[in-house]
Amino acid sequence: MALLDNLLTLHRVDSQVRALSTRVESAKTYFNAQERQIALLEKQKGELETQTRQLQASVHALEVEQTAATDRVNKLRGELNNSTNDKQYKAILNEMKVLETQKDEIVKRAVEEMQRVEETKKRIEVHTATIAERQKIRELAKAKLDECQSDVGERLAELKAERERAADLIPERDRKVFDRVADLTEGQTMSEVTIVDLRHREFACGECNIEVPFETFARLSSNAESVIQCKACARILFLAEANRGGGEKTKEPKAAKSSGAKSSAAKSSIDSGGLSQSELEAAELARDKAKFEKTRKL
Repeated sequence: MALLDNLLTLHRVDSQVRALSTRVESAKTYFNAQERQIALLEKQKGELETQTRQLQASVHALEVEQTAATDRVNKLRGELNNSTNDKQYKAILNEMKVLETQKDEIVKRAVEEMQRVEETKKRIEVHTATIAERQKIRELAKAKLDECQSDVGERLAELKAERERAADLIPERDRKVFDRVADLTEGQTMSEVTIVDLRHREFACGECNIEVPFETFARLSSNAESVIQCKACARILFLAEANRGGGEKTKEPKAAKSSGAKSSAAKSSIDSGGLSQSELEAAELARDKAKFEKTRKL
């Protein structure tokens, strides 16, 4: 087989390998995304639980501080009753007022901290419920991944082996070009040259629709051992089987198959204006075909 035919075989197998691999990778990516989401939720839940313990410890410390202030106030009341002079009485009374103010602040702070504890616990409950839902989604994603791997695993292994065999038939230099283009175009490596207008020598890349020079078409038509890339999209160009050989599959007008003497006679008649319009067009197309064949052989 010619080089381009081997490249086309490799392209077909490579496309199938990439399609199946993409299916497995998509399922794996979705599963991994669920795993990361659960891990993030678990981390956030752990941080909230740590915050709850810290708040509870703060509330406990405030309660201890409040108890100590209450005990001190009770003790001062006893000393107030036993005070012997006005100066001592006022000093004890002022200290009691300060302690009462501190108690009020402690109570206020304790209430705020307890509210934060309750809010944090609610957030933990929400995270717990969200994690439970995510775990269900993760199980579904895992089942889908396992099913996908089971469905395509054997076939993918076969295609990979087939791809290796197809790649072994291609020279290393050309195989590196193929692999580079395949990675660049996500598997859309080969592009058929489209004949836009053979008469006017207009050709285009079948993938990017950028014009392909006539010289490139001529080389592909006469030589299936050349690796030629599209200058715009870098894909490897090829011709369909029916278009190889310079368009020889297409029927030519009888004037193109006539002898050189008849062609000269036809040209003389055209110049004199003795032919009909359809005959003129047929003769002109014959001349273009003859020029094309001559250029291809060169």
